[in-house]
Amino acid sequence: MRNILLNQILLITAFLGLSSAFLIVDSCPVSSPCTCSVSSGIDGNINCGSKSLTNIPNIKQSSSHVSNLYVYFNSNKITVIQNNAFRNLNSINASYIDLLLYSNMIHAIESNAFNGITNTYISLNLDENNLSVLPSAILNLHNLRNLDILQNPLHSLDASFMSNIGRHLTSFSLDLKLFTEWPGELHYLRVLQTLTVKNIQFPHLDINAFHGFENTLTNLTLVSSKLEKVPYAVCHLSHLSSLTFRYDNNLQENKSSIFEPCGKKLSSLTSLNLDSNNLHMFPNVFTLFPSITSLSLYNNKLQYIDITKIPFHSKLNYYEFTV
Repeated sequence: MRNILLNQILLITAFLGLSSAFLIVDSCPVSSPCTCSVSSGIDGNINCGSKSLTNIPNIKQSSSHVSNLYVYFNSNKITVIQNNAFRNLNSINASYIDLLLYSNMIHAIESNAFNGITNTYISLNLDENNLSVLPSAILNLHNLRNLDILQNPLHSLDASFMSNIGRHLTSFSLDLKLFTEWPGELHYLRVLQTLTVKNIQFPHLDINAFHGFENTLTNLTLVSSKLEKVPYAVCHLSHLSSLTFRYDNNLQENKSSIFEPCGKKLSSLTSLNLDSNNLHMFPNVFTLFPSITSLSLYNNKLQYIDITKIPFHSKLNYYEFTV
């Protein structure tokens, strides 16, 4: 009888301990109105987006362990990211954290805001905020891989800042609406693989615009620019596989090519997107890019498709046109 009672006590204790463990693992490290899903062993998310927040709420410690953590603080009214705002995220032990802070009113990030996650692989989205300079706090993110600063009132880039993040940054998104010239500081981005640039305010780029990452860049997106042609600088991108050039009313194929003379073929490129430009004629893209498998010319002013410009031996297997 004593042994049976002891076994029952042990079973009850084990059950309570297991239940407690599950409660700890599944508990949300942020309070309402935020929600989250942070279960050990899988991707997790903390969702504080569109909650009318004016600052980052207290993030509690958690015993959950996830591979990738997606943290949404987008579409709020946050103006300042305070010190230690994300300190307790390290308790989740995520190997990768995606911090989504876009569509706020952030004008400052305090120097120790990223304490606790400085050595974690980070993607940081600060699109559509009020940053007029790049906050030095970002330099504390020693494994920052992706930085999006589109739609911020920046007018220049700091050379020292770019040199520091250039050692590890692989993806960068930048808005040049207030820039008077192409930022030469981009050449510090020595391992860059993906570059998105919006609102280029000048008709031409220097031939060395992509110097520094010409051997690493694979994806280039130029949006809403005033460029008159796809720049010659693209010719230096020896590993470019995807080129997107959209929303440029100055880009039009008439008697001359939309490409500045290159002098060689870029066989590495397989995907070309020329949507929403001012093209009236089918551009001769296969001369420069003979290996294209995907081509999009959606929302242009094409009057007809000249199929003679598509080589018989073309590798094209996806296309989207409007006439």
